[in-house]
Amino acid sequence: MSETARVQRGKMVMINERGVVEKIVHQKAVVKLQRSSGCETCEARGSCHADGDKEMLVEVENELKAKEGDTVEVSMPTRSVAKMALLVYLGPVVALLAGAFAGDALGKSFQLDSPLAPVIGGLVLLAASLLALKGFNRFAQFRPEYHPHMTRILATGPGAVPPPSGDSR
Repeated sequence: MSETARVQRGKMVMINERGVVEKIVHQKAVVKLQRSSGCETCEARGSCHADGDKEMLVEVENELKAKEGDTVEVSMPTRSVAKMALLVYLGPVVALLAGAFAGDALGKSFQLDSPLAPVIGGLVLLAASLLALKGFNRFAQFRPEYHPHMTRILATGPGAVPPPSGDSR
């Protein structure tokens, strides 16, 4: 049901997944995606919202007017996924380390010989990075490149069989 593929569209490389529309809510479709083989090697595989580590639910705009039971393709630019992963996973770690070093340097400049200065510095910059991520989340909510999109309907109706994996794109 789900297949990860990178498709060259101009200069934008897309991650494509196949899934089935579970329900329609207003102008959005909730699509159930099966974890693909690419998920097995992904460093972030444990953080995806998955049901039993096999399925993920994704909410996308229903611009193609898909109906419940339709098999659809959902796409997202790999650049956006990589950028979000860097910010979410690497940003707080870098902030924590930078804060610890800054706290240690600041503590030494005030002639404090306490291990508390690096801890406080690390926690302060970690908290600042988490607030920055919250701000980025608000920013990303209104940017279409940070949201998955339904790109095509592969098969219609309940029990629809998707085309084989080797279909031409």
